[in-house]
Amino acid sequence: MESEGVTSSVAPRLAIARRVSTFDEVVGGLDEETALFEARRCQSCGNGFECDNCYGLCPDNAIIKLGPGQRFAINYDYCKGGGICVADCPAGAIEMQPEQT
Repeated sequence: MESEGVTSSVAPRLAIARRVSTFDEVVGGLDEETALFEARRCQSCGNGFECDNCYGLCPDNAIIKLGPGQRFAINYDYCKGGGICVADCPAGAIEMQPEQT
């Protein structure tokens, strides 16, 4: 996956001539340094990417799908503040705040 200024690491590949003469792995794994670098990369920049975790896990049916590319809304009349959506959001895009009185 590539975006402006960011490239993904490429796993090493066995030369074509060796592929036909050996049983060695064709695609190798990443070395430890590269694997750690890739693991630290953020894939979402703190924005939701419509994985539907919050929608599927909300026991109160408070999450409303707005359509492709439109993300979600929260119906606060149904939300009981359980926080499952916050705990399971892989992007960290949901934040709990105390209710204003």
